[in-house]
Amino acid sequence: MKNLNIYLMLLFIVGIIFSCKHEGLDHSPLFGDQTKPAVVTNIKVTNFEGGAIITYDVEADPSILYVQADYAVNAKVSRQSKSSYYADTLVVSGFAKAGAYKVVLHSVSRNEVKSDPVEVTVNPLTPSYLTVAASLKLLADFGGVNVSYLNPKESELGIVMVIDSLKGYEYLDTKYTKDPAGSFSVRGLPTKERVFGAYVRDRWGNVSDTVFAKIAPLREVELDRTKIAGLYLPGDMTGCCGSSLSVPLTNTGASDRALYGITLPDTKFPSRITYDLGKTIKMSRFKLWFRVNGIAEYANGTPKTFKLYGSNNPNPDGSLDATWTQLGGLYELKKPSGLPYGKRNAEDDAAKQEGFEFVLPLPVQTIRYWRFVLVSNYSQGNTMEISCLKFWGDPQ
Repeated sequence: MKNLNIYLMLLFIVGIIFSCKHEGLDHSPLFGDQTKPAVVTNIKVTNFEGGAIITYDVEADPSILYVQADYAVNAKVSRQSKSSYYADTLVVSGFAKAGAYKVVLHSVSRNEVKSDPVEVTVNPLTPSYLTVAASLKLLADFGGVNVSYLNPKESELGIVMVIDSLKGYEYLDTKYTKDPAGSFSVRGLPTKERVFGAYVRDRWGNVSDTVFAKIAPLREVELDRTKIAGLYLPGDMTGCCGSSLSVPLTNTGASDRALYGITLPDTKFPSRITYDLGKTIKMSRFKLWFRVNGIAEYANGTPKTFKLYGSNNPNPDGSLDATWTQLGGLYELKKPSGLPYGKRNAEDDAAKQEGFEFVLPLPVQTIRYWRFVLVSNYSQGNTMEISCLKFWGDPQ
């Protein structure tokens, strides 16, 4: 019986092979017709940055599989775009610059037979990689160089940083972004003056010219807090319960001992405190720790949003006037977990011990007097509880 089963199986396999050979298993197209399909008609073009949208009509013919566009994006590179028979739109993109470009359209049958060509001219606008490159600004940063950019079309781009060397320009870093605006810094560099460069490339391989700048990275050190002193100006907050502006300068981190800033009848709003840094400073950043005691965290007088100001000659009447320069915009001390008021998790507790660092914007300002202006705290009041402050920058 076993031999019979093997024999029958062999007969079955041979039968299949014979049948396939007899029937002819070739891979010829489903349709053998070599007739050219109809051309697309009623073509319209809408140009955009670095590309164009082409709409058209295609004949109702089930033998047509897709519509194809062939075009050159620059002197060296050609591209191809395809769209299904059931669509009426093609996108051509990746052009190196604004101008007139020829696009050749074919409808293509299921037999891969092309229609006669139809030429259309597109006029893409200046591509984003060039407009972003024109917005690049290189500035000295602490320990490195900063590059800022504008990308209003939110295009996917790479911003490449290079630095001069004996071998030419060497690669430093690439920032990939589609943000409408932003900046990034490359750090860890000596303060020696060097030539830095930045250029933009897009996902089609187009590359802008390089923007160069001769820059000496700024020196950064932690400021000596024994040289810093609290400065009370009329209208500033005062410390209650035995606390003072000096407390955040002596603590080394999070603590229950803190500056308990309160408002009095003559306090001006928004609430503020002021420090004399002891000498002019190019300030790069500062770090803040709020009061911790098990219930004060992200509550009570923990600062939530605030503004910073700097001055070299503040008005002695305490006014927040033109003698002060705002340093950046609105800062926020964010609760990592985002949990509602009165609740926190391990991530929040770790952050309160680590402290919260805030980087000041470029170009750097040289200041001697530093002012912290409270916009809101976590309890939606006007008080502040700060246990420690540390500062970094380049003393002049």
